[in-house]
Amino acid sequence: MTAMNALCIRPRSFFGCAGLALLLAGCAGQEKIPVTETKPVLPQIIQAPAATQPTWATQLKTGSFSCEAGNKVELKMEGRVTDGVTLVWKGRSYTMTPVSTSTGAVRLENSGEGLTWIQIPSKSMLLNSKIGQQLANDCKTR
Repeated sequence: MTAMNALCIRPRSFFGCAGLALLLAGCAGQEKIPVTETKPVLPQIIQAPAATQPTWATQLKTGSFSCEAGNKVELKMEGRVTDGVTLVWKGRSYTMTPVSTSTGAVRLENSGEGLTWIQIPSKSMLLNSKIGQQLANDCKTR
């Protein structure tokens, strides 16, 4: 029994006998390349430079912010990006950690205190998620 006949006997064959015959006939006229001369196509891996900062760090505005109702907030990024960001609110310093967003806004959180800093290009705000309240709104750099 030939390989062609063996494949045609199987009722679940994807091509069926006629399709397999056409496939094999189409390959008959092709130039044969020895397997030793073929090379796998490997995906190209692009490596980012080690000093590249995360997107949120390049978008973050730091410094002193003036907010509605005379509130003031200060943001400092000292040292490495992985050290987090320091937020100063009413004389106390809080270490804030970046949280990814789908909107492109910069979001920093201190889950222990319940503080969330949200920064968009036009303004920023400070929220307390534990009590569900805005602490500072419409904050802009001076």
